[in-house]
Amino acid sequence: MWECDRCGKCCIEFTHQIKFQNNEPLLELFKISPKLQQNPLLTLFFRIKNNFKQVIDGKEHYFIPTKSGLLPFLNENEKKLFENSNNSELNNNECMFLSWKTENNRKISFCQIHQNSPLMCKQYPSSKGGVCLNHPERYYTMEFFNYQKKKIGFAIEVLRKIYGDKVKFQIGFEIICFLMDFGRFSYEKVRNFFISNFQISSSDFTSAVQEFVKLSLIFNVNNELESISIKETERVVDDLINKYGW
Repeated sequence: MWECDRCGKCCIEFTHQIKFQNNEPLLELFKISPKLQQNPLLTLFFRIKNNFKQVIDGKEHYFIPTKSGLLPFLNENEKKLFENSNNSELNNNECMFLSWKTENNRKISFCQIHQNSPLMCKQYPSSKGGVCLNHPERYYTMEFFNYQKKKIGFAIEVLRKIYGDKVKFQIGFEIICFLMDFGRFSYEKVRNFFISNFQISSSDFTSAVQEFVKLSLIFNVNNELESISIKETERVVDDLINKYGW
């Protein structure tokens, strides 16, 4: 089981994606909770949240601004909330609720509204198969592969039905499952993972990749592997439906 290193990378690199969805408990709790209303950062957020509201698929989402993004909305007292909040070099580009402290000569991050943070923060990195920005090595584990099978196994079965009779190396579908929708992976590390966990030879792995590259289901770019995405899988199905009038 993964443990958080409190490196703060997710609170910095995902800043423009972190948001409260319109059905999250805090949005209603804040209205009736004196304790929450005494939190100056939450009070600030709720004062300015409509400036960062976006309607996506008909639902309201309240994006959490960065510290620099807040500046035009702060009064003099509110500016003091951030004067000594941390020593991060990326102070201006991180989430407004992120702060830092030093323990054992190591700077660690903490969320100032941890108990009331957005659902997406609570679910990370479980929502990414346990892989976080600080631990990309977790991609090459059975835990991640099993997460992928559970998440996008349906798409793999679609591809298997379309291409299953056309390929010799069926392990290629498992390789796609491993790669799908997570960008590029190290060729060597993926090969070692499949050799270790699926008891295949290095030559069979290479042949499977080459076979699926010819079908444009796997892509090998500068010794990094990437696969067709779920969106592209949907396009393939749509093309077949149009072609055969299904």
